[in-house]
Amino acid sequence: MSETSGISRSLIDIVNTIEPEGDINIKVKHIIENELIRRLNRYEMTVRILENKYGMPLSEFKKKKIVAKKGYSYEAENDLWEWESSQDGIRTVKTEIKKLKAA
Repeated sequence: MSETSGISRSLIDIVNTIEPEGDINIKVKHIIENELIRRLNRYEMTVRILENKYGMPLSEFKKKKIVAKKGYSYEAENDLWEWESSQDGIRTVKTEIKKLKAA
């Protein structure tokens, strides 16, 4: 078994259970990749839902000042925050996936 940087035996056992093939580095890399893909899918789904809800992309939503037109309602402001966070999440996760594939 290769160096595990102090990973506890119980965590290694769990990794071996859910990823039976390969060395520990390959197993952990696969688990991380799956989690990043799950997050990416969640962020992309949020963006699609909000684009469908408002019938426009985020850039147009901001340009048209929809939050102000909606009277700065909690819903509109929350949607804007969630939309921006999801867009940022997409960029971040894609960067991390590229780094992981290069590792």
